[in-house]
Amino acid sequence: MDKEIGKIFRELRQEKGLSLEKASEGVISISQLSHFERGKGDLTTGKFFALIKNIDVSIDEFSAILTNDASSLLFEQAGRLEQAGKIDELVKLYENERKIYRKTNERQHQLNAIALKSMLINYGKVKSLTTIEQEILENYFYEIEEWKPSNLRFFAIALTQLDNKSIVFYLDNILEQNNLDNNLILMILRNAIYILSHNNQTEKVKNYLEQFKVRIPQIGNIEIGISYAIQEAELYEMSGNIQATITILKRIAKTYEAFFMPEKAKIYREEIKKMQQKL
Repeated sequence: MDKEIGKIFRELRQEKGLSLEKASEGVISISQLSHFERGKGDLTTGKFFALIKNIDVSIDEFSAILTNDASSLLFEQAGRLEQAGKIDELVKLYENERKIYRKTNERQHQLNAIALKSMLINYGKVKSLTTIEQEILENYFYEIEEWKPSNLRFFAIALTQLDNKSIVFYLDNILEQNNLDNNLILMILRNAIYILSHNNQTEKVKNYLEQFKVRIPQIGNIEIGISYAIQEAELYEMSGNIQATITILKRIAKTYEAFFMPEKAKIYREEIKKMQQKL
């Protein structure tokens, strides 16, 4: 069995507050279960089915969780390809998901393909979502009662294909939920702010910028803080406050210089020159 299966089993067992002893009762020894959860031991299918019965999880439930986990890994891979500028590789990933969906007719692969297509639309590699795909996307988000990491990654990718009202509705719902991955929330806020600011949703952008700011970790990746600063600069530019925009861009350039990233600093120095021409 895949090592990830043991990890997922452990997470489900712990969520239900069950001990190794209780979960393994009548099936295998405690040490065998411990090894399985850590990916160091294998089980027969029969014993695995007996174990998930012990923790009161159905086969269908476990399969759905496993599928969602695989989708999370897919979206992470897609994000890395996008950041690296490997858009042609992203196209291959999308075509592969479409191929799998045509072969299996499984809903999750259809959703994966729609999410990847949403990314590729931004690069002009594919046309807009079809009416049916748009409806599938809306229905998927509307049916979510409790947001999981796979749902959040999907939303971060696909929100570019939603209208302003839908973005705000789902994002507000997400922000009301506790104990969600902060990095995923920051990624969603960043993407939503970008879309809403370009659609002139100034008040919503101000609100989400505040949400972004309070969620930035005190010690973390330099890019997170800069991401906030860029969004703030765009908001000032939209409102016509060019001097405030320049002040923020100078701060970004100095930060990159302080961290020995002259090429990135140069980009913002050039942008400052363009802004100064507008004064």
